[in-house]
Amino acid sequence: MRVQRAAFVTVAFSLIACGGAGSSGPPQQKTPTLSIKIASEPVMSGTTAQASATLTDASGQASPASDVTWSSSDGGVALIDAAGLITGRRVGSTIIQAKSAGFTAQHTIVVVAGPAAHVSIAAGDLQAGNRGATLPDPLCVLVTDAAGNFVEGAVATYTVATGGGTLNAPTAPRSGPNGIAISGLWVLGSLAGQQTITAFVGGAGSVTFKATAN
Repeated sequence: MRVQRAAFVTVAFSLIACGGAGSSGPPQQKTPTLSIKIASEPVMSGTTAQASATLTDASGQASPASDVTWSSSDGGVALIDAAGLITGRRVGSTIIQAKSAGFTAQHTIVVVAGPAAHVSIAAGDLQAGNRGATLPDPLCVLVTDAAGNFVEGAVATYTVATGGGTLNAPTAPRSGPNGIAISGLWVLGSLAGQQTITAFVGGAGSVTFKATAN
């Protein structure tokens, strides 16, 4: 009999301790919050992306925020207008801020390089050597987007244009993180005088390397 009574007391105590008895209080109200959403990330330099702000009230109901004031911590990386339209510029990151109804939200965005738009000679131009000789320096082009950011992964196609020489592999290298695409070494042809090689990058155009064969 003592054992049964002790068991009953233990069970009753456990129920009270675990909230088995009594009524729960009123549900707690949440703090209203403002949040930012970007339509597409990362943002490519030279393109736009739409930002929107959402206000979630104390009951958890979300709705588009009104009268939003937008700003960017670094306008050189990305600008944002009064309508929340972001324009990517320089490669990097910036903080987008929204203010509405006394609340503030922040969101960090990353801007990456846009498509290839410009190509220029970086190294290897105006070399000289004997006919049939291999020149010492590879040919290098610099590939950038419309804002001047380095473009990685662009294919530069090098082609012998005049002089009858050849070009060692690679003849269609991709640009690296620094925007540079490096060819193999140039073997001059048998003709004396000026010889040329062109380098073409889609969307950016072409440049011409010159060498003198003695």
